[in-house]
Amino acid sequence: MAENSCSRGKLASSGNLIAAFIFLLISVWTLVADLTFRANFLFQPSWSLPVLWLFITLWFLAGLILAIFPKRIFITAATLLTLRSSFGWPLMLGADIATACRVLDGLIALIAVIYLLWAIIGHRRLSARPVFQWQHSAIAGVTWILLSVTSLVTGFLGAAEALNSLSRGFVQLTPKGISFTERVLQKDGCQVHLVGLAHIGEQTFYNSLNHEFKKPIEGKRLVLTEGVTDKEEVLPPGFKSGKTYRGFAKQLGLAEQKSFSNVSTGSAKERNASKNREGMNVSFINADIDISDLSETHLGLLLKLLGSIDSGDLLKSFQTSFALDMSPDEMEDLIVEGLIGQRNTRLMQVFESHHRDYEEIYIPWGAAHLPDLERRFLSLGFSMIGEKKRIGIGFGR
Repeated sequence: MAENSCSRGKLASSGNLIAAFIFLLISVWTLVADLTFRANFLFQPSWSLPVLWLFITLWFLAGLILAIFPKRIFITAATLLTLRSSFGWPLMLGADIATACRVLDGLIALIAVIYLLWAIIGHRRLSARPVFQWQHSAIAGVTWILLSVTSLVTGFLGAAEALNSLSRGFVQLTPKGISFTERVLQKDGCQVHLVGLAHIGEQTFYNSLNHEFKKPIEGKRLVLTEGVTDKEEVLPPGFKSGKTYRGFAKQLGLAEQKSFSNVSTGSAKERNASKNREGMNVSFINADIDISDLSETHLGLLLKLLGSIDSGDLLKSFQTSFALDMSPDEMEDLIVEGLIGQRNTRLMQVFESHHRDYEEIYIPWGAAHLPDLERRFLSLGFSMIGEKKRIGIGFGR
């Protein structure tokens, strides 16, 4: 009996020391990686978080059987990691995503330190613990189920808050679907409609926007459309022909966005009336850049990115994107300064050249462009007078 107790104590001590050292090593790795990461957390490529998940999963599964592992420790660690993987929800409600995630990283590392100290100084308590105890396994098992369900909820809430925060409310994730916001700004009798959208969505969403743009108006309406041109024909074939977006849309059961200036819906009578309105008081102007206008650096990065997802197959594009040779800083610079900043500057130049001739100006662009555009219009003295939301992608329809 004494020999069995001694063997059990050695097993408990050795197992907990090994687990504690590994846990501390990976948790510190995650903390350091997040503290030193300067780009947006959505671009984070660190492998530390997946490795930490793998370790805690294996540790938790071992804890379902072996009572020598303290359930208070691994349950607490798994709970904190669940919240960290949910973009720091709910801490992100009172802080930015990066701060919320780093606070949770610090708490996980603190738990790892406490566990290591407990494993070093708790020899007597460890030797007294049974190898298996059904109450321990039952509590751990129930907690595993609860955490699995909870992770779905916190993951959804975290993604929803992250999307809302990143887009400044122009995109919202709800149980009903993904909705896009239209904000109306006004100055000196000129109304600007910032209309959020995605390039893949419900066909009814695009039809309703087309109807909105071409409805009767007292005065004149201008629609500044989005659409990068390619005069030098450098775009990958799939993006140039539209095959890539069509492929993504088809696999998701959605529709690809087509040019709003093309009238393709409704009866013949409605199409003729719409064409007449377009000729009289509704104008469409492409306010986007040509891809060759991008800087050499941004153009090279963009072609590399588009080339990796040009197949039109979601799974294949997802896999090839992981092998993309592009740093997080390069990705953020390409998106923020190139694809958003430079194109928004071009749009504002077109707006400045034409807006005095129109009472209403609609800007139906990808929602990622709109927070920056809203800041630019507010700096010009425009003020928001209203907003509306539209479901662009419905769930369960």
